[in-house]
Amino acid sequence: MLTGERPGYRVTLTSSRELEQIAKRLQHSPRFHFSFRKGLPAIAIQKTRFRGYELYYENETATASMIRASDEFPSFFEPRQSEPLIIDCGANIGVSVLEWKTRWPMSRIICFEPDPDAFRLLSLNIERNDIPGVQCIHAAVAEFDGKTLLYGDMGHGADARGNSIEPEWGQREASDSVQVTCCKLSPYLARQNVSFMKIDIEGAEESVLRESFHQLHKVDALYVEVHETNAMMDQNSSDRIEKLLTDSNFQMEREMRFQPHSLPPDMKAWQQSVNAQQTQFLAWRE
Repeated sequence: MLTGERPGYRVTLTSSRELEQIAKRLQHSPRFHFSFRKGLPAIAIQKTRFRGYELYYENETATASMIRASDEFPSFFEPRQSEPLIIDCGANIGVSVLEWKTRWPMSRIICFEPDPDAFRLLSLNIERNDIPGVQCIHAAVAEFDGKTLLYGDMGHGADARGNSIEPEWGQREASDSVQVTCCKLSPYLARQNVSFMKIDIEGAEESVLRESFHQLHKVDALYVEVHETNAMMDQNSSDRIEKLLTDSNFQMEREMRFQPHSLPPDMKAWQQSVNAQQTQFLAWRE
């Protein structure tokens, strides 16, 4: 007996022949990519077009949300360099990376993503599109180098948007965990000037900004999405982050981020029970 999966569907088949027949019917569809395990095809990855690139994904809801976020992402700065360096902390499957490459084709990008399945798709999206100048690092940015647990929705087809190394944000009912590598951000900032940095790391924003504070002067523009709950206020506070950015001489705009698609739909009850808040900072230098 075999089980085939695609986002929103789970089909149990009694023979490899049935799965092979489905694969043959769909193999020319632009929305599907096939992987083979022990000689058996599994419908694992879908494909769409985004900004002229092929975008491979497994969770349709999460991908649609990330595309909407890219469509809505404000143009609040312009890089000073012709080949700007961008650091993307929390790259997920790479929608934001494709967005940066569309806006600034000559940019160099360093992106961090700890989730194993999201990183697999991130790497696939960079490789299949043959995008130059992108370094993908399979790690979470944190205040220390080493290993830690990542909590949340794990596995093929999972929605990794709420996954976090902070248990107060990522550890919810029915969530799972996996050990991942983590690393400090400061060494990457110390090596060179950064035109733009995105930090969207589900509750670890303050600790990472504190760890890298003495190198923030090398960053021209910054987007930070802050994740807070009542239980997290002592460790991750948008008010304290605002002060950190002010102390680093950034100009900024601050606003609550409560679009319906900012969190997975099944997290709404949890969001209300813990008073989960999301605040975004757009920060730049004059």
